[in-house]
Amino acid sequence: MAQELKQTKREKSPLYPAATIEECYEFIKTIDSLGGKVVSYSSILEAMGLTSQYTKSFLNRVGASKQFGLVTTGSSTAQLTDMAKKILYPIGNDSVVELLRECIDKPPLYAKLIERFNGKAIPQKAQLSNILMNEYRIIKNSKDNAAECFVNSVEHLGFIVNGVLCMESMEDDVTEWSVSAEAEKQQIALSNNNVLAKEKTEPPVGTYNFEIPTLSGKSAKIHIPEDVTEKDLDYIDLYVKNMLSVFIQNLKDELKKQ
Repeated sequence: MAQELKQTKREKSPLYPAATIEECYEFIKTIDSLGGKVVSYSSILEAMGLTSQYTKSFLNRVGASKQFGLVTTGSSTAQLTDMAKKILYPIGNDSVVELLRECIDKPPLYAKLIERFNGKAIPQKAQLSNILMNEYRIIKNSKDNAAECFVNSVEHLGFIVNGVLCMESMEDDVTEWSVSAEAEKQQIALSNNNVLAKEKTEPPVGTYNFEIPTLSGKSAKIHIPEDVTEKDLDYIDLYVKNMLSVFIQNLKDELKKQ
């Protein structure tokens, strides 16, 4: 019996959001529609079309909303926090997405993942779920949902650019840069007419020029406008890291056709 209890204890995951931040936003909207102050679980369940407070979807939303700092709970009751009210009723130029972004690192697990992957490529969900199990002690039965909720949440808030987690200085314009991987591949897809042209061209006037020597003695060149901003440079850095390999592969495929 003692051994069984120990095994059960080991199977308990550390705290993690089991619902996405988008689902939590819908959850606080439901609570707000019922008055927003101290609302009974029974009232929330009725509004959600559920019957039991032990329903997984309900428990996941309650727990995740608490971790994001959107609700507090009492004895079978929930209440909106000041942050939740600010999100539901924004003042000035604040948007819902911008306000929700302030909550994304509130869960301890998300704070660790953001610190680890900021500025880096987010692993595929299957790989991330294994990382969560092996390195963050999320149990096997929960790891896939934990990974999916994290990726979907940061993606919903526009923090993923070309597969890279981009926080801090780039976050204001991140949604403008968020283009699907397929669209990016199409943009840099090579054609015989415009990419493999052999005429020599001079570097544009008013640019910073970066040359990469090749084994043949020639150079690959990158031209950056002289009025470039620091944020532009951050984006160029991330773009090259993620898309250069695709560009090179497309070029190889194009050369094989010749």
